[in-house]
Amino acid sequence: MGWWRWARRRLQVLSDKDSVEAELDDEIRFHLEMEIRQQIEAGVDAAEARRRALVAFGGVERFKEEVRDVRGARILDDFVLDSRVALRSLPKQPAFLMAVLLTLGIGIGGNVAMFGVLERSLFRALPYPDSEELLLGRVTWEGEVGFTVSGPDFFDYRDETASLENLAALTPFPVAATVTGRGEPERVSAPLASAGFFETFGVSPAVGRYFLPEEGRVGGAAVAVLSHGYWQRRYASDPGIVGRAISVEGLPTTVVGVAPAGFRFLMDADMWRSIQRDAGWASARQFHNFVLVGRLADGTSVEAAQAEIDAISTRLEDVYPDTNRDKGLNVTPLRQALAEQYGPTLNILSVAVALLLLIACANVSGLLLARGGARRSEMAVRSVMGGGRGRLARQLLTENVYLALGAGVVGTVLAVWIQRGILTFMPMEMLGRIEPGISGKTLAFALSMSALTVVLFGVIPSLSMARADPAGDLRAGAGRGGDRRSRFRSGLVVAQVAMTAVLLAVSGLLFRSFQELTRVESGFDTEQLVTAEVSIPRGKYGDAEAGVRFFEQLSEQVRSIPGVSSVAVTTHLPIQDPGGNIRVSRPEEFGADGVFGTLAYRRSVMPGYFGALAIPLVGGRDVRPTDDAGAPEAVILSVALAERLFGDEDPMGRTVAVDQGGSEPGIREVIGVVGDVVSGSLSEGLDLTMYYPYAQSPSRRMRLAVRARGDLGGVVTGVREALRALDPDVPLSDVTTMDEAISQSVSDERTVAVVLVLFASVALLLAGVGLYGTLAYQVSRQLHEIGVRIALGASGSSVTRGIVGDGLRLVGFGLVLGIPGAYAAGRLVQGMLFGVEPADPLTLFAVAGFLSVVAVTACLLPARRAARVDPVEAFRSE
Repeated sequence: MGWWRWARRRLQVLSDKDSVEAELDDEIRFHLEMEIRQQIEAGVDAAEARRRALVAFGGVERFKEEVRDVRGARILDDFVLDSRVALRSLPKQPAFLMAVLLTLGIGIGGNVAMFGVLERSLFRALPYPDSEELLLGRVTWEGEVGFTVSGPDFFDYRDETASLENLAALTPFPVAATVTGRGEPERVSAPLASAGFFETFGVSPAVGRYFLPEEGRVGGAAVAVLSHGYWQRRYASDPGIVGRAISVEGLPTTVVGVAPAGFRFLMDADMWRSIQRDAGWASARQFHNFVLVGRLADGTSVEAAQAEIDAISTRLEDVYPDTNRDKGLNVTPLRQALAEQYGPTLNILSVAVALLLLIACANVSGLLLARGGARRSEMAVRSVMGGGRGRLARQLLTENVYLALGAGVVGTVLAVWIQRGILTFMPMEMLGRIEPGISGKTLAFALSMSALTVVLFGVIPSLSMARADPAGDLRAGAGRGGDRRSRFRSGLVVAQVAMTAVLLAVSGLLFRSFQELTRVESGFDTEQLVTAEVSIPRGKYGDAEAGVRFFEQLSEQVRSIPGVSSVAVTTHLPIQDPGGNIRVSRPEEFGADGVFGTLAYRRSVMPGYFGALAIPLVGGRDVRPTDDAGAPEAVILSVALAERLFGDEDPMGRTVAVDQGGSEPGIREVIGVVGDVVSGSLSEGLDLTMYYPYAQSPSRRMRLAVRARGDLGGVVTGVREALRALDPDVPLSDVTTMDEAISQSVSDERTVAVVLVLFASVALLLAGVGLYGTLAYQVSRQLHEIGVRIALGASGSSVTRGIVGDGLRLVGFGLVLGIPGAYAAGRLVQGMLFGVEPADPLTLFAVAGFLSVVAVTACLLPARRAARVDPVEAFRSE
């Protein structure tokens, strides 16, 4: 058929491919009518003519498919051509190229790093077999989820549940033990775990076995499971250690097995020791010392397990109303439960990097529009020579694709460093060791971020530049025209300022909150105070009197060390040891209606403790050496606790009832009142605290606080030598200064504040660059106008004020939008603030001030250029 060859030749000369389909449809209708007419003229009836035409129409369908194939090939050819043009033209402007790659790279890098952190911490499966079946059990009080569970409650839940295949317990806080018998005595991490703990996680021992049920009963053998790392480090991976006894806390403890390499839960441990039912920390329902981990039975849902646990909680409340009223157990998927405490911080950082990417994209959009102003003549010439808007837009989008891909590569490299920094500040140890790195999912996310940035920064500039007005643009030249484009660039600057204001405000609020936290009055003097832990082995100092004599002798010897001014010896130092709280009340109120009194921190102290820490004695007397085991049991109250218990009454000589875990309280006489201190965390402020004479409530583990007059290192050396002379099997561990301990206690708050301040600083820099670029572009377009004004007598200062005023107006509009957003963001993070309100005027004023200073700085360079315009040169260039 002749029309077939004609159409194929026609296809080869079509320059506008967008019209191929429309012309093809017209050709099909025309040739279909011609085919029917020819068949009828040849004597074929109408029905047969129609049938034959439809056969021909099928050929046309095949022709259409060929057309589409040819179109696709030509589109591919165009893309290859556009790629060559882009890769050839972009390097010719190295400053522009580096600015785009770095700006977008920072935005992409922050998001890729944050995704990597989330993927490795929240999305990746826990390193246990079938980890999705693991649950974390935490106590609830009146529906509020706590953390630790009492030992007796654990054993009841374990024995009665059928929906859990295993349920085990672990002390979720550091429990140290002294190991002796091979070289220097060593203080190791040795938490307590129940029988079935390792089996719950589904891990097999590297050597030996795990705990047996009978080893968890009172009187059971003292056994331990070593961690793989400790087994390698201390025992050189000797499999013969299994079945042998080692000295732990001075007691022979049999090593029954070694955990597999890499196994950890909640914390790093050197060994695990067996919990014994109804003994020690597992002896009373009032004392909550364990976290529970369970594994769902086959075919059981979390909801079904929770329903069964709730039924057991109801029964325990009926049987033990004094201790279990309104108390329950919450079971949550392990991954979800462990991630909860990191959720707010990760959410804030994720929003921050998202804002940073938006600011970067707005910045690059402005750069592209400014670059487009210089390419208007180029676009106009290409349009006059036959390039349609679609063709020009595709060329510009191809350039933007390569810019985004390059920025993606830069961002991926930066992401490794940013990720390492985030994980250094916030290691998230409860989720296991998280190593920085780039996975396949992270690379896919980086690629998707690059694609997203093309949409965010590239589409509008490409479409704007493709709308060429050939005649007007060729007359206007490269530097003129485009009021709409100028307004859009100004809008981008306003948006950058608004988003930067939000990021600055949130980072400022959290930084001010951190500052307020560090300014909290601790209630004691931390200057030149070095602290350490000393723990004597149970087997060697099983007699309480022997332990008391040991620490009395140690205290005397440390006081005699040159450079030591005073020594404090206690079971718990403020802030460093936030545990040890217990309920106390008036004797007549103890146990009334199942209430055991006010929760307060309990500490045992030796004489001289309050003087060494500079805690003032408000009333009564200090602890004396005569307050021994044979003297009436005494207690010293903090001011706040004395007021809580006795109001305005004089507490001296009164008695208090202290919960000891049984049905009868311990009765103690108040002998003194001292100043309030921060016993727990700085965010909780001054705490309710009571102090026992050490001889009446001894402990094998004690803390030293030594105040030095000079070099702290020399004092620490002296303390080690004194301890070694007293007993070489007792190590000095956890040596630090009180200032360092307080700094470590606020490390999480510092992490969020520092990281957000860094992100906000980058955003502020990008906003300044965007403002500078906008004003510089406007000055380049207005050189003729500025030259006329100067020729008519305008001064350079008036021109400068005008340019700076333009910039400040943009910043003002951005602040009008950003400050309400900053207040709203502050409300969202209110739960993380301490001593600062979301609408803190100082923070908002500082945000406006920072942005104004950056704005003025960004405006001065283009303003000075405008003020120095030579009217003659401006007219000549025009």
